[in-house]
Amino acid sequence: MGRKPDPAVRERILQEAEHVIHLKGYHSASLDEIAKACGMTKANLFHHYGSKADLALAVLDYKIADFRSRKVQPLCAQAAPELAIEAMFEEGARFFHGIGCRAGCFVGNIALEMSDRDEAFRRRVGRFFAEWAASMAECLERTKASGYFRASLDSRASAEAIVALYEGAIMLTRSQRDAKIFRRVGKVARSILEQHKTEDRRKRTMMAPKTPCGC
Repeated sequence: MGRKPDPAVRERILQEAEHVIHLKGYHSASLDEIAKACGMTKANLFHHYGSKADLALAVLDYKIADFRSRKVQPLCAQAAPELAIEAMFEEGARFFHGIGCRAGCFVGNIALEMSDRDEAFRRRVGRFFAEWAASMAECLERTKASGYFRASLDSRASAEAIVALYEGAIMLTRSQRDAKIFRRVGKVARSILEQHKTEDRRKRTMMAPKTPCGC
């Protein structure tokens, strides 16, 4: 019976593999490079992950879990959804400015590179983006039911538009090396929701610790 893989070693492998794949892309990143970055041999790497695809999918799951906690879940933890959306873009502006507007979104990069080549990758990233939009739409539906937004708000379409704007902002920021794009696009994303607020909500400043949907 072989030794059980060490969770701490596995996490280090995922972190290093993410860095290499993020910078070089899935096809250009080699297992030799990843093993070297981890300070181990390729044979040691195979002890933890049986193939390059297995490792890349594990990295994708690792990144998706991180994105889920930072992007998907917090929307309903804010006092007002439109402010949470603008803050999300502001955070993106700071992050990409800090890394020189390089590398882009790991999940988005994998989606572009692998969706037409490998169904396992396409399904994984497809589920993530669908979950992101659906979670946002559910929060918007609850706030609409509470009277915060008017019935005119199409929660699903608005959520999908905001996700598309965020991923598009990454592409423009990366290609133009201008993180301020995030702030400009963030204002547009906020306006998608702002225009559907009820008159009462437009006049009031939301300072409550919970969102209008009660989360």
